[in-house]
Amino acid sequence: MYHYKRRLKLKTRIKNGYHQYNAGKGWIWTHRRVAEKKMGSKILPGYEVHHINGIKTDNRPSNLIVLSKAKHRAIHSKGVKK
Repeated sequence: MYHYKRRLKLKTRIKNGYHQYNAGKGWIWTHRRVAEKKMGSKILPGYEVHHINGIKTDNRPSNLIVLSKAKHRAIHSKGVKK
């Protein structure tokens, strides 16, 4: 017996330097979805996803960390990469 995986055709784009995709329910930030999958839950209000290496298009789970907005802003205001 053969099992075929149906592949969805997603629309993609880059906005403000970040990847987004649309599966028919509006545009989703790819880095946020990858971080949610990594954590196993939704990102709570007041939290943001930080790209550890500073490359907005590098959405590997190992490069993403969820931080409070305050902590995220502090990192970027100091020019710190981690």
